[in-house]
Amino acid sequence: MDDTERGRRAKRAWRALLIGAAVMVPAAMVPAAVATAAPAAAPAAAPAAATVTVNATAGLGAVPAHGIGLNTAVYDGNMNNSAIPPLLKAAGIDALRYPGGSYSDIYNWQTQTAPIGFIAPNTSFSDFMGTVNAAGAAPIITVNYGTGATSLASAWVQAAASDNVQYWEIGNEVYGNGTYGADWEADAHCKTSLNGPSVTIGSEPNQTFNCGPAEYAANFLQFQSAIHSVNANAKVCVVLTTPGFWPDNVTNSEYPQSWNQTVLSALKGNIQCVIVHYYPAFSGMATDAMLATPSGVSGIVSSLHSEISQYAGISNSSGVPIIVTETSTTPIDQDTQPAALFGADMYMTWLENGVANVDWWDEHNGEGTVTTVDGATDYGDGGILSSGSTGSTNEPALNTPFAPYYGIEMLSKLAAPGDTMVTSSSSQSLLKVHAVRDTSGNLNVLIDNEDPSNSYTVGLTANGFTPNGTPTVYTLANNATSITSAPGSASSVTVSPYSLTVVHIPGSGGTGVTVPGAPGQPTASGLSSSTSSSTSGTATISWPAATPGTNPIAKYNLYNSGGTLVTSTTGTSVTLTGLTIGTPYTYDVVAVDTQGNASLPSPPVTFTVPPPSSGTSCSVHYAIVSSWGGGFQAGVTITNSSAAAVNGWTLTWTWPNSGEAVTQLWNGSETQSGSNVTVTNASYNAAIGASGGTVSFGFTGSDTGQTTAPAAFSLNGSICGNN
Repeated sequence: MDDTERGRRAKRAWRALLIGAAVMVPAAMVPAAVATAAPAAAPAAAPAAATVTVNATAGLGAVPAHGIGLNTAVYDGNMNNSAIPPLLKAAGIDALRYPGGSYSDIYNWQTQTAPIGFIAPNTSFSDFMGTVNAAGAAPIITVNYGTGATSLASAWVQAAASDNVQYWEIGNEVYGNGTYGADWEADAHCKTSLNGPSVTIGSEPNQTFNCGPAEYAANFLQFQSAIHSVNANAKVCVVLTTPGFWPDNVTNSEYPQSWNQTVLSALKGNIQCVIVHYYPAFSGMATDAMLATPSGVSGIVSSLHSEISQYAGISNSSGVPIIVTETSTTPIDQDTQPAALFGADMYMTWLENGVANVDWWDEHNGEGTVTTVDGATDYGDGGILSSGSTGSTNEPALNTPFAPYYGIEMLSKLAAPGDTMVTSSSSQSLLKVHAVRDTSGNLNVLIDNEDPSNSYTVGLTANGFTPNGTPTVYTLANNATSITSAPGSASSVTVSPYSLTVVHIPGSGGTGVTVPGAPGQPTASGLSSSTSSSTSGTATISWPAATPGTNPIAKYNLYNSGGTLVTSTTGTSVTLTGLTIGTPYTYDVVAVDTQGNASLPSPPVTFTVPPPSSGTSCSVHYAIVSSWGGGFQAGVTITNSSAAAVNGWTLTWTWPNSGEAVTQLWNGSETQSGSNVTVTNASYNAAIGASGGTVSFGFTGSDTGQTTAPAAFSLNGSICGNN
């Protein structure tokens, strides 16, 4: 969402807090906007035919421990009642984030107070940890960066010494502190007014002054040092903007580089983990468009890896955990079946792309704008459980699960921590699929039917897997309040409209002998390119050796993300050449023994070959000026670094997301073919002076919720450096 909309929502939330209302508010204390109801479904027709194909030897990594998470909030008086742990365990939720969105930046955990906020009884850290332990979950803590001193953070780490906190997050959405205009996040380093009365907070002087990504990076190091002085092994995470979402790539005169570039460049090797938030829906967005948004997750993750590598200088960027500590369908379709479909697809897509943890917003939230979605009441409640609120329409009884709860619960039928995610595909675009090999070698397939009107009879094919036994089919039907199970077939299943289906197929990928163990996590090193061509990239992929099974290991096969064999080797590393600059690559490794038996695949490694670091004749600065639902405005500056002037220029790039496009451009002419963009000079700006001459143009663009910056640019056929 753009800064105007976010700021407007945030101010409404602060006003509610200022009058002492015990309201439930969603992420970053942003209440729901008007939801868009899905169109009424047409009468069901006979099932159409579709196919799902699984490549059981093309690995996407292991399901992480504590990957399925949920937010809690200290203004939720029901967050720790006795019904919660059994509900969380039943759904497979094994991580809980505390103390809740923007409240994190005003909350004092020692005194159980906030300067202008409402803190509910029985929501202290010890109360929270009681729920965490009873649910068998891991805690994720957001320390008070906005209004708390470093001593408050270090004291918390000391108090939590025996609580096995998974991650310590420094602040919530810190970029919302007014740096880029929108001002919803408390930050005493910048201001003394929290969209309301002037208050003195933390240990900062009662004055107003500018701050932004550079100041956040410097202060982050102080928080990290304070935490490590108590627990040297604590994972301390830095807040980044989500690539493609406001304020990604937004700059201003004070901060000419983006938030991520500034923060990552300052922190370098001090980065242990990074935090992003993911709210792909916006007011007025159609349900089908919202359901399609997880397809952009791979681009987000690829961009983050590229930024970590390029700006922080961490070549093995895949080794830096990415944590998504807030996500949901807010502000539309929050409690009904679309949220269940989105949730199941979204969680698995993030995890398949190597993210360590994803946390839904929220446990309880309270009634918002009530709508009807496909015949069911949507209460506009961002929680997965009812708060029992009374309003224009009374909610169900307290702790009644909403649809996203069941969507998350379906994932417990699909996978458990340690299972191996493998690639899968569907012949029908409205059937989203995910597949997992469990630790016993069985195959589980999730089919997410996002068609509100049609059933499909799906033919199942699994390459590299042999079924053995009777499958079980788990189903969450449209608007259902429970998951059903029944015997099924390994070759076919019928899925109803707006449903989630998991097919559990017993079997194995071997022939009865013990196959090799999966190779270890591959790493990418030696990422380099030259100015000779756009396909001059090189990379070396290395991995820990697999453990032999019954027979010795004969070779290792390197597969790309499409399951295509790239090369084989008897060693544990390969060097790849001819890679395209700016293009993300994903590979995994399979061990093969002397009898041809293949292991489960290794976790994948993903990387992007950066432009040359030196020797380029040009550089490009790309910045988002503003963004809004479905669109954005960007500015581009080309710098000529060569000793000769340029007379007539053509700049080309490729969008990382297929939904991005230029809609109107000034100071040049533009054409687009697929994702490839070509911009040529106008009649009046054809010349670019030598040795530092510049020329600029701007444009408005359309997108499907992401405005991710291109990874590489070429000027008159020559690769440019990124500025």
